[in-house]
Amino acid sequence: MAAARKDSELVYAGDSSGRLTTYTLEAPGEPLARHTSVQCAQSAIRHVAALEAAGVFVQSDDAIQVLYDSGRQRQKWATTPNDAFVGACLRAQGHEAFVCTSTGSGTLLDLQAGRVVQRKGVDASVSALAFSDMLFLGTATGELAMRDPRASFSLSYTVTASTGAVSSIALHDNHVFVACQEMSTVSVYDKRNMSQPAGSITCDGRPVQLHAGKSDLWISYTEGFVDTRTFASQCSDVGMGYAEPALSEYAFVAAFAVAPSEQALLIADTEGVVHVWSDHEQPQLSVTGRQPELLAGRYALQDVDSSWYSQVSLDDENVSLASVEMPLVDSPLLSRMDADLLDDVGRPACFVDAGVLSSLKMLDNVGYAPKPHSMRRNQLPFCTPGWRKAWRSGQHDDNELTRGRSKFLSQQRRSAHGRASASAVPSAAATEGSVPKHLRQMRIEYSRFGVEDFDFSLYNSTQWSGLEGNVRNSYANALLQVLFFCPEFRQLALSHCAGSCAEATCLSCQLGLLFRLLQSAQGQSCHATLLLHVLAQRPEATALAVLEDTHGHATAAYAVLVQRLMRLVLEQANVDCRRMVLDFNQEPSAEASIVERTFGFPQLATTTCPSCNAAHFRESHVFSLDLDLPQSATGGAGSTSGGVGSGLAAVLAGGSASVRRAESMARLGRSQKLGFLDFVNRAVVRDDTQRAWCTSCKKFQLLNSEKRMASAPEAYLTLNFPLPPSEAVSGAAGLELGASSPSLDGSSGSNASSKSAANPWQMALPTEFNLQVAETQVQALSIEDSSELAEGKVARFKLVAVISSIRDTRRGPEHLVAHIRDPDDAQSWLLFNDFLVQRVRVDSVTAFYDWWRMPSVAVYANSDRTSSLQDIIQTVAQRFPYKISTRILTAPRSSLDPLQTTALQQRQQRVRKGMASRRGLYSARTRNEAVPLFKAEAELLERGKFACALDAEFVVLEDAQMEVFSDGTRHVLRPAVHALARLSAVRANGGEMHGVPFIDDYVEISRPVYDLATVYSGIHAGDLTVGVSRHALSTMKEVYKKLRLLVDCKCVFIGHGLKHDFRVCNIFVPQALQRDTMLLFQSPSHIRPISLRFLYWYFKRKSIQMREHSSVEDAQATLSVYECYSKMDEQSLASVLDDIYAVGSKMSWKLPEQKI
Repeated sequence: MAAARKDSELVYAGDSSGRLTTYTLEAPGEPLARHTSVQCAQSAIRHVAALEAAGVFVQSDDAIQVLYDSGRQRQKWATTPNDAFVGACLRAQGHEAFVCTSTGSGTLLDLQAGRVVQRKGVDASVSALAFSDMLFLGTATGELAMRDPRASFSLSYTVTASTGAVSSIALHDNHVFVACQEMSTVSVYDKRNMSQPAGSITCDGRPVQLHAGKSDLWISYTEGFVDTRTFASQCSDVGMGYAEPALSEYAFVAAFAVAPSEQALLIADTEGVVHVWSDHEQPQLSVTGRQPELLAGRYALQDVDSSWYSQVSLDDENVSLASVEMPLVDSPLLSRMDADLLDDVGRPACFVDAGVLSSLKMLDNVGYAPKPHSMRRNQLPFCTPGWRKAWRSGQHDDNELTRGRSKFLSQQRRSAHGRASASAVPSAAATEGSVPKHLRQMRIEYSRFGVEDFDFSLYNSTQWSGLEGNVRNSYANALLQVLFFCPEFRQLALSHCAGSCAEATCLSCQLGLLFRLLQSAQGQSCHATLLLHVLAQRPEATALAVLEDTHGHATAAYAVLVQRLMRLVLEQANVDCRRMVLDFNQEPSAEASIVERTFGFPQLATTTCPSCNAAHFRESHVFSLDLDLPQSATGGAGSTSGGVGSGLAAVLAGGSASVRRAESMARLGRSQKLGFLDFVNRAVVRDDTQRAWCTSCKKFQLLNSEKRMASAPEAYLTLNFPLPPSEAVSGAAGLELGASSPSLDGSSGSNASSKSAANPWQMALPTEFNLQVAETQVQALSIEDSSELAEGKVARFKLVAVISSIRDTRRGPEHLVAHIRDPDDAQSWLLFNDFLVQRVRVDSVTAFYDWWRMPSVAVYANSDRTSSLQDIIQTVAQRFPYKISTRILTAPRSSLDPLQTTALQQRQQRVRKGMASRRGLYSARTRNEAVPLFKAEAELLERGKFACALDAEFVVLEDAQMEVFSDGTRHVLRPAVHALARLSAVRANGGEMHGVPFIDDYVEISRPVYDLATVYSGIHAGDLTVGVSRHALSTMKEVYKKLRLLVDCKCVFIGHGLKHDFRVCNIFVPQALQRDTMLLFQSPSHIRPISLRFLYWYFKRKSIQMREHSSVEDAQATLSVYECYSKMDEQSLASVLDDIYAVGSKMSWKLPEQKI
């Protein structure tokens, strides 16, 4: 924090250690001269302000102080550590200050009299304050409150300024200026009418701090510069004041202050440097310009009375003894400790792991815990001093999985050793009681180059692709991988997505497009962003509560959510497939129910009245079979307390069907231990007794109902494993909020005392079992006991996939992994843990004896699938093959066309006429600036002899999240989330249409956009909104299918920075089809990439992107640059590269019109 003295040429600066220092200005370019320094607080100084009198106002986390310049304490108000000061401001006129604490307590202080004037409860999340005749408070939720000090600070008005936190408030006359964290504008309010903003100020960055001067409004930005807006022009004109200090790579502006004379600007950064900017050669800080007097070799602002000493009470814990002045002596003080009196006791003990504390048992005031086996005996690890350097090199964690190599490609390029050969399966054996490294939650580390710098190949050496888990609702990755490895369902999804489905939020289309991506990715990491965004827009997903909130938290355990999501996906796919087949046949057929025949089984429900023996039958289809929870997990058999009654109540509370069945399970549980197939047998036939209306008796009766599997599943049998009621309801939230986590020996702290309490499914799943469905009974037996089956048709089911819940308390509350049988090797299994894919042994798949792993979904495949099902699948593949029609490029249409405005249609007509006049052609199907492909060009595309230049523009949906350390370094927690806004492709095959765009689509975005980035994207407000846009809009699915068609037809793509474009678009393009000019003109001896604008100027001596970017212009410029490259040989290319870098260095990589 920094401030300037009002009546003397002094600068105040407070640091994070609680020290206040004063400086004086020297000659321009010289460092500030140190004047005085005092340790005035035990915590960081948050606010410093010079008073009218010879004093300074200082706010820290634990105290509010008024100090003399000599360091003597004058007034002090302290608080408790649990109620820290979060904000303070001085009144514009007078000697009063208003301070707020973290618990919502507000206090008015009289600084001159040194007393508390009034206390008032305010909002607990105050983030900004301003005080004049009215008090204005901004909160972390974006609310702006106005309180009247004349009416005991009662609330006068409240308005919502933004969805983000209010960062600063400035007052000038009747205007209130408000800056918020998530806005690139400053809102302006009139305090006489606070109902709505009186206007807004468009800024060049994101404002973070405001200051209202006499004639200008000073604005500080997160990008590291400060500018002004003049009040005379209603803040629409940029003033003369501007400052942009030279900061280091990891520093940013922490605070700024304007000198009282407004001739200088003080800027403090996170590295402890105070920058003074001024447009005067000899700036004057104070109004008077009085220089401090020189006294005894030191500057003294006032004479200190040596007879004055602070009067403090030794019983007052809030008063620091450091406030008592020490006499100036020449001899050592009595409190000085000599070296011979000091003993080295070593470094302090570190914190004990939470997993050890949760299993701690006290005996005679001594705690005992099992040895975690993750460290040496009687030793605890400490963080080495070079931990941050190790993280920057990519060796922060998972060294065993990454085989000791850096996770970042940039660091690998800097290293001289290159890429060493790797083993097929990394050794990731688990120590006893701990989660193996390959089953822990995978996290993507981000360098300053973004997610493209992360080397995903270190986690996958197979031909199958993983899915990244840094997207909201990415818990669905395990389920998506399981569905992908079901060939029948994969074929149905591919057939549907290649059709003419016009629904923008079709879940089946997104599944098919994702499956096609996984098919062609060749082991490269992918992400399901598009599908998950569509899922979030479906009303069925909200109704089933399968979505995470904005903070990434779930309402239930992920093991429960994935079961609901599978039901939603299969039901939606059944509806879409039925509609697809009926649109083709116009009559019901066997293909219409192909999804029902692929997953699940028909179920017959019989309801019988015991009084009149009337029976009612109803047949339905069930996609998954729900098993019952073992009695040990609900307090039944095996429970240590509660007896049979409490166990029965727990079973009923957990969702059991009937009292009779619960009693039967309790008796059976006491007599013998149930096996896995026993739970299957009890699930295929369910008995229930419920009171309902009997249509024959005409009254309520206790009816008996039975639900029985009518026939064995033809393809797949899906089993759902329930969780204990406490785990299923709280799930991830329970562990995250501090609930007792399972210990290393399988217990769960004070909530459980056995391994079964942590994992009720202490068993191994059979890899195969037989299932017979007859008229009299339905029975499942193991392969060894198949002789006990009655005569009839027997179906053999083989385990093909398991979704497990991993409770890794060190990295997060819960996450899901999938184990899938390798389709190329029936004896091998694959583990899919987000982007980690590796082969594992079968015993690690079927065994569930660890407390940290519980089954959620198991999929068994019928080994003897009927020929009729295979015939139907082949019929669907023949009638609806996966082949996207080229009509989407020759006759482009959009489902949003009927919603376009009349003005847009007229504008499109003018564009078409302009193209006709320039090229002598006319197309009634022209969209934006694109002329669709002709029939001959479409045939050329289908033969794989087509090339195009591609460019895309993106907008920012969510800003990047960073963690800033005390030394100013930054750690990217999550990069910015981008979305495709415009896609353009121009022809690159020569001829008359060479360079003419055939794709120019603006993508409709219904989600809130954080930043349009107009300068870099060319997208303006309203361009992506239906009914408002001045361009013809398309849905994301329509644009993606065009890109998918080009990739499937092996089109050659020419672009600049294609890797980032393809990643955001979520599509994989083989390297053989890419011609990236950024890589083609990359010198091996230089790390710096060359921008497209500079390359185009170098070869054509013309400039592009003069005002804002245009994807059509960039694609045409890329094509011109590539044509210049294609004319060079290897020798001439090397000389051209040397000349480009020489010219660029000489011009500082700026074009002539960019230089000032």
